[in-house]
Amino acid sequence: MPYKSSLVLCSCSTPMLYGIYEDNKLIQSWSFEGKTLDGLVNVAEHCRGVDRVFYARGPGSFTAIKLTHIFLQTLQITQGIKLFSTDSFYFNDNAPIKAFGNQYFIKRAGDVVLCKYECELEKSFKLPQKLQVEDFSSSNEPLYILPPI
Repeated sequence: MPYKSSLVLCSCSTPMLYGIYEDNKLIQSWSFEGKTLDGLVNVAEHCRGVDRVFYARGPGSFTAIKLTHIFLQTLQITQGIKLFSTDSFYFNDNAPIKAFGNQYFIKRAGDVVLCKYECELEKSFKLPQKLQVEDFSSSNEPLYILPPI
């Protein structure tokens, strides 16, 4: 049975990005600059008619990843929406992702590690024009990477 439409969500940094896809092609997108919780309320409004959600499970903002995980698991339970996730690097061409201070998450040999950079790195996130479904998994555990205290 073919899918109706899909929502793609990247909430690991600001702005939050989300879009509607039909036949794996982006047909409409939005960005949200505020708090993740407020942004997820906007996302919920666009979930009508969606039967799959593809999203970034981390790394990125710990709070955003946690809120997104709870929100999407609730949608899965209450509305039967299928969830698929990948790491956040899918949405920024595998560039370093700001962690804290001068620390950045990088992907090295398939592992996510923290790396120090002396200068500020800026790489924006973006939704793909064409969704590569094979890059996502139904194993949707959040990717929390926290430094030892």
